[in-house]
Amino acid sequence: MLFSNQEKLKFERAEDVFRSLFMKKIEKFKILIVVFYLNVVPVQAEESFWMNVKSDYDEFYSTDRFIRMAYVFAGGAALAHSDADQNFQNDYQNNTRSSDTDDFSSTAKLFGEGKILIPLSLMSVAIDDYLREGQPRSAMGKWGAVTARSYISAAPALLATQRLTGASRPSEPPYQSDWQPFNDSNGVSGHAFIGAVPFISIAYMNEGNTFVQSMAYLASTFTAISRINDDQHYLSQAVLGWYLAWESVDAVNAVQANKEKKIHIRPLAGVESYGVQLVLQWN
Repeated sequence: MLFSNQEKLKFERAEDVFRSLFMKKIEKFKILIVVFYLNVVPVQAEESFWMNVKSDYDEFYSTDRFIRMAYVFAGGAALAHSDADQNFQNDYQNNTRSSDTDDFSSTAKLFGEGKILIPLSLMSVAIDDYLREGQPRSAMGKWGAVTARSYISAAPALLATQRLTGASRPSEPPYQSDWQPFNDSNGVSGHAFIGAVPFISIAYMNEGNTFVQSMAYLASTFTAISRINDDQHYLSQAVLGWYLAWESVDAVNAVQANKEKKIHIRPLAGVESYGVQLVLQWN
């Protein structure tokens, strides 16, 4: 069925109104969701969550990861200061962007909205811990915990690198993709970061299922692609946002893997003695 341009315009206006009303509802309820998490989660589970967050920070901001991030950001800087960033953007806008990619982007962008995904991840943890008090978390609870912890651990790095790179959007001359520290705050895509974390979390939860893992990794790029499509970020900015998401989820999973080790070596000290304690763990 074909629609006239006037009818299409009406549909687009209706869609904009719906999205505006939806976001206003989310804005009202997100504070209630966070309050629900802080007050309803059992004390033991809450303490465990925030103790894990501390470990996540130690892991994410470790020397090895910092060096790796420096190499990746150096590559991002090289791309941002070359003609490749602008050439890729021009080519995409002129030859790839269409009404179909715009429709895709309008949906994919929603997964990068922090006002939706951050409260949603916290709510998943809260509800799961409340309903399953004293029991292991369900898949929903594990997903929410990994996603929320990843957001929390990488948030300072995201905000800092956005300001330190100081790059602008494709539609904001004169600096555009060039890094100009503290000039702007678009050098790393926040939407790409927010939108990638939930799906990378799913990928890590399904390491034994190649199909699900592959689909999750593919979906993790959709928000980043939408930002390029909407002419809101360059390729380098979208890639760095996605990379921070992967690094944060990897850090959280590294913390979890360390906690699940079967053999633990701990220092042992007393008033008149000291030594090493070897703990063997089995199910």
